[in-house]
Amino acid sequence: MPSEQRGRFKSTAPAFRHDITEHAACTAAGSASEQPERALRFLARLDRHLPTLADQVARRDFLDCQIEGWQRRYARFIATEGESEPILIPADAPQAADFLLTIVGLMARRCALEEQTRVHA
Repeated sequence: MPSEQRGRFKSTAPAFRHDITEHAACTAAGSASEQPERALRFLARLDRHLPTLADQVARRDFLDCQIEGWQRRYARFIATEGESEPILIPADAPQAADFLLTIVGLMARRCALEEQTRVHA
């Protein structure tokens, strides 16, 4: 399995874009038309869940826990060369980009929440 993971990642970074989420999606997929569905599906579920939390403090705490958890999972994924994550669909094995896109998406939502809190304070 580790040997299958090697060589799947691009070695060069694309040009900088202003929209970090779009930039990350394009980096992982190679183009905007092939955006990785795994991270986008998770973030869509997260976006539906966030408004159900009691207040901004609860949302911030939830996002902080999610960021920490995903960073730990990513570190374990890298340390085990992908062995730590189950492969349910062989044609759609987890990629490092899935973790990075999820972490970037969580951080973007956390920053937006902070900005929203500052504006209303």
